[in-house]
Amino acid sequence: MNKALSKSVNIFKSTIGKKLLVAITGLMVCLFLVFHLMNNLIIFTGPENFNQLVGALEKIKPLIRIMEILLVIIFFTHIYNSAFLTWSSKRSSSNKYMHLSKTSSTIYSRTMFFSGSVLLIFIVTHLSTIWFNFQNINDHNKYYYFVTESAYGFGNIFITILYLFSMLLLGFHLRHGFESAFKTLGIKNSKFEKIISTISVVFWLFIPLGFFSIAFWFGILDGGKW
Repeated sequence: MNKALSKSVNIFKSTIGKKLLVAITGLMVCLFLVFHLMNNLIIFTGPENFNQLVGALEKIKPLIRIMEILLVIIFFTHIYNSAFLTWSSKRSSSNKYMHLSKTSSTIYSRTMFFSGSVLLIFIVTHLSTIWFNFQNINDHNKYYYFVTESAYGFGNIFITILYLFSMLLLGFHLRHGFESAFKTLGIKNSKFEKIISTISVVFWLFIPLGFFSIAFWFGILDGGKW
């Protein structure tokens, strides 16, 4: 039993194992984005509905905390293994190989490390502004205002610009990452290829576009006030 467990752990220390971890955690993040966007889009229906939604989530805070811990583990696993694979690839590749790789790869795959790095900066900023301050709001009627007008939300043009730019890069990141994950899992080159390609459009186009629209509407158009 111990040998079997040890063997399983060693698999994830290999390059193939790390690629599997990146693929699996990446798909988990995609699922999180779907649910997160569904909640966020409620903000378009007005302050009352959005405040009620956030207030309802506050009532199940212990469950939310468990989910947040799981998300941290998923994100850390994805980021660590992605960075390790990128570093290993650059270290082992010759200049000739890198040149050939660039000519045959897409802009989406070549910018994965850059887009991932900016997205990490965005996540840290997002957590240190909106998420952190949400924990200290006692009045459930202020969530909407805090997101749409405060200096920690879309009332801050710099946060808005970072949000918009990050959502564009999220589209780039998912454009390559989503289908690549299925390829790593051995599903891409199967009869499901066309289905996966179609579904991928939802993730690399419509999901980032949904988040982008929120930031643009409230951060640039000021909620349609001008």
